[in-house]
Amino acid sequence: MLKTTLLSSSIAAALSLPTMAQQAPVPEDKKYNEVEVITVTAQKRTEKLIEVPIAMTNFSAENITQTGVQQLKDISQYIPNFTMSSGTDFSSSVSIRGVGSNSRNIGFDTRVGVYLDGVYLGQSPALNQSLLDLERIEVLRGPQGTLFGKNTVAGAVNLISAKPSDDFSASINTSFGNYGAKEVSGIVNVPLSDNLFTKVSLSKQNREGFIENIATGNSINELNDSSYRARLLYISDDEKFEASFSVDGLKGDRLSYTGEAVTDTFGISLQRPELDEYQVNMDRDPTEERDISGVSMILDWQLDNNFSLRSITANRDSDIYYVNDTDYSPIDLIVIDYRDIYQQLSKELQLISPDEGNLKYVLGLYYYDQKASTDRSVFAGPVAQHLFGITAPTVTEGTVDTLSYASFLNGSYQLSESWKLGFGFRYSIEDKEVDWRIDGSGAPLFQTATGEVVDERQDKHFSPTVNINYAFNSNVHGYAKYSSGYKSGGYNLDFVSISAFASGIEFDKETVESYEIGLKGSILDNRLSYSLAKFQTFYDDYQVNQFTDLGNGATAISIRNAAEVETKGFEAEASYSLNGFWQLTAALGLLDGEFSDFPGGATGGEDATGNTIPGISDISLSLGVQYYYPIPAIGAELLTRVDYSYRSDYYTSVDNIQSKELVSGDSVQSGWVDDTSIVNARLGLLSDEGTWDVALWVKNLTDKSYLTGTGRDFLGTIRHFRGAPRTYGVELNYNF
Repeated sequence: MLKTTLLSSSIAAALSLPTMAQQAPVPEDKKYNEVEVITVTAQKRTEKLIEVPIAMTNFSAENITQTGVQQLKDISQYIPNFTMSSGTDFSSSVSIRGVGSNSRNIGFDTRVGVYLDGVYLGQSPALNQSLLDLERIEVLRGPQGTLFGKNTVAGAVNLISAKPSDDFSASINTSFGNYGAKEVSGIVNVPLSDNLFTKVSLSKQNREGFIENIATGNSINELNDSSYRARLLYISDDEKFEASFSVDGLKGDRLSYTGEAVTDTFGISLQRPELDEYQVNMDRDPTEERDISGVSMILDWQLDNNFSLRSITANRDSDIYYVNDTDYSPIDLIVIDYRDIYQQLSKELQLISPDEGNLKYVLGLYYYDQKASTDRSVFAGPVAQHLFGITAPTVTEGTVDTLSYASFLNGSYQLSESWKLGFGFRYSIEDKEVDWRIDGSGAPLFQTATGEVVDERQDKHFSPTVNINYAFNSNVHGYAKYSSGYKSGGYNLDFVSISAFASGIEFDKETVESYEIGLKGSILDNRLSYSLAKFQTFYDDYQVNQFTDLGNGATAISIRNAAEVETKGFEAEASYSLNGFWQLTAALGLLDGEFSDFPGGATGGEDATGNTIPGISDISLSLGVQYYYPIPAIGAELLTRVDYSYRSDYYTSVDNIQSKELVSGDSVQSGWVDDTSIVNARLGLLSDEGTWDVALWVKNLTDKSYLTGTGRDFLGTIRHFRGAPRTYGVELNYNF
């Protein structure tokens, strides 16, 4: 009842604008008479969204501006069955339809691919990008091996940057808010000649942390990122050849957020003294530094026979340095110090058939070479050395080299005016070579292994896809689809236990088969657009990464293959232009996922068959109300927006527990997060000429205190991760 009241009052506040707005004249080009016809390039050619047989969300540049999102993780409130972790950027995890993973170590890959202009960004540290000068974000659900060079089993996120144009333009954008928040960004577009154009974008984001570390006096969970992107575009006189050269980068240096300890270091009793919300008590602030950069060259040829040829060559580097006081106490016990480096080279070649004719296809070849290195140490302070007999740091170091080759095909054949058959495949070969060592001999109490692994493995996989599309009319399309994919196997290069090391740290590839039906269209004279999808997905040899409590502060960090996993659900998205002033948006995700066969998968070797997959919420919902009101007297328009998002409760561990009984007899919430509802709002004034705009914004309007995660760390500490409190500010933008 409280959630309904909050939603109703928030929307009512947005509706309480002057009633004379109903009589105000609205310029035709400003009215919400029709929902915009969205075009996408997900299948390597420009198509209407309703004609693409993929469950996908198009998040436009206008959506980015109107919602005030700053980083990729911020969009999860607006897209059904899509989540992104909110802790450290070191271990960012993107999940689609309840399935995702973070690359906690260099031997374990993600399940969702994030791409910038078609280039795979790499592992977890590179995922949480600043949304700088983007044309749109396309979120594709389900296996996507026939559309992108790097294979994905759960879905793909494609960040599409705005191209340089043939007109000079520039803009400067600023934002100021509470917690010392400041953002300044600038974009300059310069035509260098009739054929050569360039665009440069820069951004600097700062915000103080909202978590107080009472031991150091500092605020953690800061935001301190600098981003840049530059693009040079050449178009030949006959427009049959196009070359695009891009460079981009992100540097981040911040006091990070690793959760709030609610127990002592070993999870024996509650934290004493008990801390308030948004407080930690650690003798060292967690820190992380990210240095992400990339360069790419995209070449497009329009051949005389109307075929097109595209070449994408890219090099990307990711360097992450991460330090955490992993005992979460004011005593100098244990500190972890990590540095992971990824260097990758990718090449992709696509042959694109003409748009004319019944048969259309894209044939591709892909090459991917990643060299990853890790150097991680666990240091013990004087107290820990004395209490636990620690004589030397525990260290892991080594490399993993990955070579991937693939060919893929994505096509369609128009069977009749209404029926279209889609088809595709991907064949992949992936080789991994590991040279890694671990030394836990200096801390025998924690049962960490000592040894060396020099090995290599290869995965081969053929992944077909087929779909049938039916056009009920020009505005309504339905489809049924089968798709498949795989995630390569690897090595658990972590602080593994002696027993885990002895039994082998290699794990096998996982495979996926997905079935989906969908309906997309627009009705009511194009005032209402909608997209509906129902799906069921089966994973075999699903890779599970988890902590297992061995007792006495010892932990086994295991990656193993669960026998079978099944997910199923429903997604609905809609946008409705009520009249010339109002636009309503809604998105709903229903999801169910379980380990359909996982004997011995829970802590203590208990059967995890039937348990819910961690991170899955039964319901995710977002509602948006946007109102436009022209003010001719000042040559501007008023734009107000209110967004409501809801996510139902979910487990955070395979064990499916909601609380943990401590040795002290106390009980603490662990392994479970309660449902959450958030309200954001924005009030803006935009000039009719588009030269300036100003906006007031607020996120978490009701200042709701909510959790985003709970669970144990390596030594047994139970941590709670808390979402951001109310933040607000003003945004000023000027376009030249």
